Amino acid sequence: MKLRLPIILLSAAILIVYLSACNRSSAKEGQTAYKNIVKINGRIYTTLDLWDFSNVILWEIEPKDLNNPELKDKLLNDFIEHKLLLQESERRKIPADNNRLNPFFLQLTSSQGSKELKAITGRYYINSDKVAKIAEERLLVDKVFRQLVDTTSYVSEEELKSYYNSKNLPQLSAGEAHILHIFTTDNATAQLALKELAGGILFQEAARRYSEGPEKNNGGDLGFVQEASYPEFFSTAFRLKEGEASGIVKSDHGYHIFKMVQYVKNGRNSYDNIKTKLLAELYIQKRQEIIREYVNALHSNADIQYLNNFTLYELLPTEERR
Repeated sequence: MKLRLPIILLSAAILIVYLSACNRSSAKEGQTAYKNIVKINGRIYTTLDLWDFSNVILWEIEPKDLNNPELKDKLLNDFIEHKLLLQESERRKIPADNNRLNPFFLQLTSSQGSKELKAITGRYYINSDKVAKIAEERLLVDKVFRQLVDTTSYVSEEELKSYYNSKNLPQLSAGEAHILHIFTTDNATAQLALKELAGGILFQEAARRYSEGPEKNNGGDLGFVQEASYPEFFSTAFRLKEGEASGIVKSDHGYHIFKMVQYVKNGRNSYDNIKTKLLAELYIQKRQEIIREYVNALHSNADIQYLNNFTLYELLPTEERR
């Protein structure tokens, strides 16, 4: 049975790809003994191609593991899936959108960017153009995923309720409450927010306007939280009646305004209380299944020929073998 590494799925993951790519080194000049290792739908790829794709992983494993055939099979299968998805992006005529004109790529491939990359990684032979190429390929693969999921992944109300009923949800403890929160480091801003709340503005709108907390984009919504899990100054929030907002609460961090939406005693989380959270969970789960099935089908239908045997140790530049 062939072993495969997990596919990189979410755009939020693209940033991680960039960081990984920026730690990726390329083979030094002078290493020319590359083997043809696999032919995918008529296209031949070499050990150098596999090195450019996966050497960040090779640098993180022990030298004794470089001859591990199981690890080699995982890396090779992940590489094959990546190339199949790139070929699929061509078939779907997905545009590259002039990525090389993107500020990230312009900086990376500039003379100064190349110097900074070498300084950051400590590898002075690193090829920033190859780093940029891998990043571009990842973006194209992500577009294939987005296009696929956008047309196939829909979560119905029936599926969501079935998912809720199938979960072994924990009992809520005492002190569990649904709270909205405005936070600012500036007292004048807190006063302005409080004044507008008194004037009738919705708490969620005030949070979007004035809060500095990460929940501001959600209208200050913290969801259901437990009193024991939050700092002592949050006790003000838990003493509020449902629908009631607090005044300004000062802490060592800044200024806070709270609103109690709902207080729940012991009992199971209701469907309505956690519907949004469940929807996010099920959507991610469903899209992973769709993508995995799709990639498996690509792999099954592809013409893949393995050309020459090799070890991971052979992928390393001659000067770097240790």
